[in-house]
Amino acid sequence: MTQYNMTNNRVYLRRVDDRAGQLRKLGGTFDGDAMIGFWSKDGKTIYFNEGIKATNQLMALDIDKNTVRQVSNVHASLNANEDDDSRLLLLNYADPSTPATLFTVASVDQIPVRANWRQLTDANPQVRGFALGDEEEITWKSTDGKTVGGILIKPVGYQPGTRYPLIVAIHGGPASADVLGFNGGYGAQTYAGAGYAVLMPNYRGSTNYGEKHKTDIVGNYFQKGYEDIMTGVDHLISQGIVDSTKMGVLGWSAGGHWSNWILTHTNRFKAISTGAGTSNWISMYAESDVQRNRQFYLGNKLPYDDFDAYWNQSPLKYIRNAKTPTMIHVVEGDPRVPRPQSEELFMALKRLGVPAEMYVYPGNTHGIPDPRNHLVKSVAEMAWMDYWVRGSGKKFAWREVLKTLDPEGSVATATAASN
Repeated sequence: MTQYNMTNNRVYLRRVDDRAGQLRKLGGTFDGDAMIGFWSKDGKTIYFNEGIKATNQLMALDIDKNTVRQVSNVHASLNANEDDDSRLLLLNYADPSTPATLFTVASVDQIPVRANWRQLTDANPQVRGFALGDEEEITWKSTDGKTVGGILIKPVGYQPGTRYPLIVAIHGGPASADVLGFNGGYGAQTYAGAGYAVLMPNYRGSTNYGEKHKTDIVGNYFQKGYEDIMTGVDHLISQGIVDSTKMGVLGWSAGGHWSNWILTHTNRFKAISTGAGTSNWISMYAESDVQRNRQFYLGNKLPYDDFDAYWNQSPLKYIRNAKTPTMIHVVEGDPRVPRPQSEELFMALKRLGVPAEMYVYPGNTHGIPDPRNHLVKSVAEMAWMDYWVRGSGKKFAWREVLKTLDPEGSVATATAASN
């Protein structure tokens, strides 16, 4: 089995007419992934897109100097590519108030000046009439002194000095990052419109903050990421933004992993919604389609050589600490984080008397495959948060959620725990 790793990508070049020649490595001093997007006309520069903290930017790799510089500087998500036919540059741009929109410029040197951009699409003009929460990149100090970043979305109509309920939305991957695009993961602006503050932390394990930030969780998967998330919450409380008595957590995939760890390691939250999250790394090793990934993060050990390394990082080991009402979501045939992981968690919560609901969606993918069931999850999830976090709405019932949908077609199944 080829060993899995998450070292930064590099570009290697050699002369076309010298196939036996030595490859020259480029981008070695850049603490990020150096790649080949498109070349300058003179062949001296390679351009590529890369995540820089809570943004996406266009980067330039100078072949002669072997240096990388940032071309764009937007508080947004920008991806630039060259059209093969016209040689014009196409810019796919999104920011907190702008859905993905295509622009074009004639050359790379025109990108830093927004006035040079010519807009090609306006697919969602209705968004200009939406009330959106202010969104910004924030930073804070984690338990070990490391600076951690993420995104804060303030509630629509935010008033300084007022404390608001909080949703912590944890991205998957974990080798990914939330950036200043439109709406954010998990319908974050929907929560902002409903009066919640939303924190989207780029915890240890995330990309965009350098290789060490990305690999700091290897061998001790949860601890540093958990501390990053919790210190981010404490930061918002200390800033007077968040009501510490009204907080909820949600996530999918790795975000579900961390949601399960939070469930079993603190009772500070009033509600949790966990999607496609692991509960038992030992059983998950054989169930999942990415054994190399699991092995890498858990210290490059087989579970059969060190069961403790896997069990100590399993939320199920600490399940008797769980008290928080928890909603569980999973796709029936998920190959990445299979359904039994959710069933192990649901059975434990049910037997321990913790309020819980489990939704199983049709499909064979790691994410919910159809818009209809995305709506099921979103409606159910917000009803769960409203009831347990804010004490609003009536006692949650999944049958009531299903009544909000068209009765035809395939919908999620659900199992209710005894409370």
